Formats: sequence, structure tokens, C-alpha cells
Amino acid sequence: MLIHLPISVCGESRQSPKQKHSRRGAALVEMAFVLPVFIVLVLGMLDLGIAVFRSHILAHAAPEGSRRAIVHGSLSSETWGPTAFEGTADGDGHPLIPLIRPSLVGLDLSQVTVRIEWPEGSNALQKPVRVTLTMPYHPAMTFIFGNPTFTLQGTSTMRIVH
Repeated sequence: MLIHLPISVCGESRQSPKQKHSRRGAALVEMAFVLPVFIVLVLGMLDLGIAVFRSHILAHAAPEGSRRAIVHGSLSSETWGPTAFEGTADGDGHPLIPLIRPSLVGLDLSQVTVRIEWPEGSNALQKPVRVTLTMPYHPAMTFIFGNPTFTLQGTSTMRIVH
């Protein structure tokens, strides 16, 4: 029994050279539509990853600052508060700032705002102290949506233990 296979199955094509040329043009047009969308998606994911990284750093550094602040209550030899403080992380306006600076790795310290406050107006034992770290974030891919700025924030409140 003899089996006849079409020529195209054997690796040869029945398309004329003119038809092959028009198919290459179609692939080029398809790529022209798909490639920009793909690039925007990939860069958007990278941009989102950077925002999540920075937000995580702030969220990790805020409890670190609170832990340092709760041991400087009214019973401590080095008392902090109850007057609120706000400044940037690259300054030296408060003793807490040099202590949390190592936790802010990868961030522009001049953009990070540090706020330390005693919500009940006292630095006595068991009163709360709150540390809030904020910074603006300008995503690179938002030129499509009008170039907005987002505020990333990390906050931690703990009770004074000393």
C-alpha cells in the first residue's frame, strides 16, 4: 500500500515567494501592535515592584523607630518627647534619626519625612509613642495617566516601657 503525503507535510511549501513576502509583512504589523503593549506591561511591573520595595522599607523602619523611642520615656536618663518632631531622615534634628537611618537602605533620605509624636501628650510609662515615615513616589510609567505622585507611608505605635 502506497501512502501519498502532501508536499507541505514533507517540509516543502506550496506558497509562492510573493505569498511568503506578504506573510512577513503581516508579522511585522502584528509585532508593531504587540511590542509596545508588552514593553509597557513589563516596565509597569518593574515600577510597581520598586514602589512595593520602598513601601516595605518604610513599613519595616517605622517599628524599628518605635522600639527605640519606647525606652526613652519620662523614667529614662535620656528623655524624648512629649513635643512632636518632624524632619527629614538626612538631618540630625532628633536622636532617633541616626538610629533608624540604617533601616532606610535604598531610599533617598532627603525625601523621607520622619514624624515622632506622643498622641496623648505625655511621655510617661505606658503612654503611646508613634513614629511615621513618609516619602513621595513618582512612578515612571504614569505619564500615561497624567504623572501623579503617590505618598508611601509606614507607621508604628507602641507603648513606652521605660
